[in-house]
Amino acid sequence: MIKKYFKYLLLLLPFIALAACVEDYTLEANPPTEEDAQFSFQSTEENDNIIQFSASKEFFMMNWDFGNGAQSSGRNVTATYPMAGTYTVTLTVFNKGGSATFSQDVVIENTDPLLLDKPLYNMLTGGVDAPEGKTWVIDAARSGHFGVGPNPSSGAGDIPEWYQAGPFEKEGGGMYDDKYTFFLADFRYVMETNGNVYINAAQAGEFPGSFASEVGDYTAPYTAPDGLSWSMAEPEGSYPELTISNGGFIGYYAGGRTYQIVNIEENELSLRFVDQADNGLAWYIRLVPEGYDSGAEPEPEPEPDLGDVAITLGDLIGSGQKAWKLKPAAGAFGVGPNPGSDEWYPGGADISSERECLFNDLFIFGEGGYYEYDPQGDIYGEAYMGVDDGCQSVDNLQGTPGEAWGPGVHEFAFQQGTPESNPTITVTGTGAFIALPKAFNGGEYETGPPTANQSVTYTIIDYQEESEEMTITIDISGEGGIFWSFVLVPAE
Repeated sequence: MIKKYFKYLLLLLPFIALAACVEDYTLEANPPTEEDAQFSFQSTEENDNIIQFSASKEFFMMNWDFGNGAQSSGRNVTATYPMAGTYTVTLTVFNKGGSATFSQDVVIENTDPLLLDKPLYNMLTGGVDAPEGKTWVIDAARSGHFGVGPNPSSGAGDIPEWYQAGPFEKEGGGMYDDKYTFFLADFRYVMETNGNVYINAAQAGEFPGSFASEVGDYTAPYTAPDGLSWSMAEPEGSYPELTISNGGFIGYYAGGRTYQIVNIEENELSLRFVDQADNGLAWYIRLVPEGYDSGAEPEPEPEPDLGDVAITLGDLIGSGQKAWKLKPAAGAFGVGPNPGSDEWYPGGADISSERECLFNDLFIFGEGGYYEYDPQGDIYGEAYMGVDDGCQSVDNLQGTPGEAWGPGVHEFAFQQGTPESNPTITVTGTGAFIALPKAFNGGEYETGPPTANQSVTYTIIDYQEESEEMTITIDISGEGGIFWSFVLVPAE
């Protein structure tokens, strides 16, 4: 899965204060002029189709549009042009007085097939071995092929957590019989609508003859124009962005033509796109190659049986004190729509080797309600904790919003299960948690622990007496729709 994340915008004011001390930056009160935004360019020694751009002056913020779907920032930048053609490159510079823009054309004489041989392009188009292109269709037979979630995404990840369409639920809306063909040559795109398309109600005015669909939203008569194209931007730190030229789109039209590629494989393409009438919404569609059988709808994950978890306080604390840790195996750490599921992350993968610093943490339960978190000197840090992502020394938490999530002694309470309810573990204390600091009952923290002496309750949904494996879960939605689950085993 391709997972890259990026930010187009930086917060302006803090950097103005810093840059005021740097003579090289242009931060005058008067706005820049077009002349200030001029730039030069030349091909690199590496390849005639890889171009180095240099701005004539330095500015606090310098944004480039390379005319090929890609963007960048900075004074000296590089862009790659696999295809012959003329590209209009635009530089926009900013100071505290305003901005200015300058554009000029870059002519690429020859196509370089080697620059087109990229895994992302090949999976989308079929590559040079598929001159007829690769045709995708909506994966209508499987649940979740179409849906909507929040924008920006919640802690559950980039998924349609608010609504997921069932198999063929939108039959007759105009989306399931459409075809989308991507060609590597000339970045050509062909959209076959079979006479109509499925659109967001807010966009009905753009399509003459549109009408309310029996499956919700609107259906509109539409034939896509010839001469459509696609482009790809791969901004650092974010998903690749696939853009379709004016007149074309993919699947459900919500006002935009740019799609984030959440996942692309040989036989699956998952896209995310923001509703242009309500940027608090993000829509999702999943496609498969035409003619590909994605298989029968998988059986739903069984709900855990209430009152069927035989674990006692003695099992939890042993002879007086017992240390637990995450089981180093697939399914031991993840989030999904049901208790015990890791469908949304990491989707069945074993992440114990890439997050060893997480899987060596100790969660210690003792007599008298004693609970201790011992990270063994290191943690898996994330931005909400006030540190960089990745394994690092636990000392990095000192002085951050997440300092209370470091090693510490807290309290716990164990509630025995009944025929109507599962057993629970409640940990109490500022920064008290099991396995994942940010998850609490009904939500996820976006920064350090906001509440002193907070209690968090975990439901025990499974206990295997022979192996002593204990599975706990926590509902972060508050409505039974999003669960983090963890499998703990006694520490050796």
